[in-house]
Amino acid sequence: MAYPQEKKQMSQQDMMAQMMKYAMPTKEHDFLKSCVGDWDVEVKSWMKPGDEPAMSKGTMKGELFFDGRYVKCNFDGMMMAQPFKGMQIIGYDLFQKKYVGFWIDNMSTNFYLSSGTLDASGKVLTETGMRPDPMAGAMKKVKIVTTHMDGKFKYEMFRTEPDGKEFKSMELMYSRKM
Repeated sequence: MAYPQEKKQMSQQDMMAQMMKYAMPTKEHDFLKSCVGDWDVEVKSWMKPGDEPAMSKGTMKGELFFDGRYVKCNFDGMMMAQPFKGMQIIGYDLFQKKYVGFWIDNMSTNFYLSSGTLDASGKVLTETGMRPDPMAGAMKKVKIVTTHMDGKFKYEMFRTEPDGKEFKSMELMYSRKM
């Protein structure tokens, strides 16, 4: 049995330099600043294609932490006529070369994980991930598209239906509070 050759032993100085390469915020982290601040949120959600959207309102507060490596977004509003609180953390992973996020809220016990990339304009973040679907008893693929505009941004969530088609299940429009 052949074994791969071991990599040359790195000096402690080289190891530290390599670690620092993946530890410092870069220009990709500047995108996170676009979520910082206090926001009013208009929410539309659809249970199935063709339904009229359920509409509600909320607020979100976005804050950078760990020297700009991550942004934490705290949401407070209503969902299905119930008080709803959620928290999202987004960062740019230099090792994976993509944005990574997770979401938790008071209506589930799940960690929703997603990852994706910015388009060439630097204003549209498209992420994919898997989310539990309690009605189906299975994990379902989702796509999230966040489009940043001056003083606003739109968050759209698409889920994949059993026929393989995407269906927009949620849209949140964020307007910066003045």
